[in-house]
Amino acid sequence: MHKGKLTHDEQFPRLCENGFGFVAKAIEQLWENRSPDALKYSVINFYSGVELLIKARLMREHWTLIVADPNKADIDEFLNGEAQTVGLQQAIQRLKKVAKVTVPSNAINSFEGLRKHRNRMVHFYHPVDVNDPDQERQREAIILEQCRGWFYLRRLLGDEWREVFAAFQNQVESINLAMKGHRAYLGEVYDQIRPELEEARQRGAILATCSACGFEAQVLDDIGPQEHTCRVCLAKESFLLHVCPDDDCGKKTLLAMEKCEAWECEHCGTFIGLDNVLFEYTLEGRADHDESSQLALCTECEHIPETAGTLNDGERVFCFNCFCWPDKIEYCE
Repeated sequence: MHKGKLTHDEQFPRLCENGFGFVAKAIEQLWENRSPDALKYSVINFYSGVELLIKARLMREHWTLIVADPNKADIDEFLNGEAQTVGLQQAIQRLKKVAKVTVPSNAINSFEGLRKHRNRMVHFYHPVDVNDPDQERQREAIILEQCRGWFYLRRLLGDEWREVFAAFQNQVESINLAMKGHRAYLGEVYDQIRPELEEARQRGAILATCSACGFEAQVLDDIGPQEHTCRVCLAKESFLLHVCPDDDCGKKTLLAMEKCEAWECEHCGTFIGLDNVLFEYTLEGRADHDESSQLALCTECEHIPETAGTLNDGERVFCFNCFCWPDKIEYCE
């Protein structure tokens, strides 16, 4: 190995640094000189950063996994930066199939939107005219896109994959701070729709804070597991709105994600057990306790005790621990 060449262990932090660098630069460019080129390169750089960080997670399993054809993996080509590597879709597929690491479907959809926008910018004529009165609408669309993309990426890097990216949590927080320009812009959107949000509250809806933009703009109407789109940034999140079992209270209360063993009513503090919630909303929760298949395991978070089940409509599956909608559930023996 010649002097100065990185080892494969050193490639991971280098890939992470490049990924965070692209994302940070994209946020900066979005507000740079109000120029069309800045908007274009912001789109390109933001997606590049997302893809690099997903590939870094895959490479953490083994360096050959990010090579397009692992059967032809060559360590020297890899270390020299000459190896052809996977794209976003293939990286996500390999994470799931090889490493048993699943990227949530909402995150995949958001990242795919970023990829398609980036491809239009790179491969096709996709002008952003600085003198076009519609430019601000285009800027707003990019802001919404990046807020959603960072929301899902931050959840992976800072929560689910925190141990893998432990050395880079400062960069995660730094980008969160850099997003303040985006949030200030979205504040104008929030001000415009605030009357309709208040009207929804008056009708009895619960307003929840969006994890992506930070505004109280998730309007929740229905009891039980539900997926909603933020009225400000259009990010999709899942919520669990439940009625307090205490007859003296009986108010609607939001149950927190990954708190399934310690829920309590936000109004009166009454304990809310997982068994009661599963009984209320799932077919498995009401199954005969003598049946071995009464409890279901979420294939996404694999939380034990089992926290997933088929909802009362008999079609959708929901996990009451990670608030995801897995394609299937598994039964514990």
